[in-house]
Amino acid sequence: MADFDDSSDAALGAACNRLAAWVEPLPEGHVIDAASGLTERDLALILRHLHATRLSASPDGPPAARDAPPPGRASVPVTARR
Repeated sequence: MADFDDSSDAALGAACNRLAAWVEPLPEGHVIDAASGLTERDLALILRHLHATRLSASPDGPPAARDAPPPGRASVPVTARR
């Protein structure tokens, strides 16, 4: 699994590196927690997503370097639910 050394959040990157080192030797599909159904595949999926978004300036913000222009206005009205 790729490393997280270039993450915008160094602490999160280091934690992801430790988690990846723990997950990598597990057999594929290994059940981590039977009660919740958490498996090695779940953790690998989460780590892949975190790796893909590791350059984001903040968890809610866009990536630091964008390749595509921001999306245009939504084609349907956006409404808030309460």
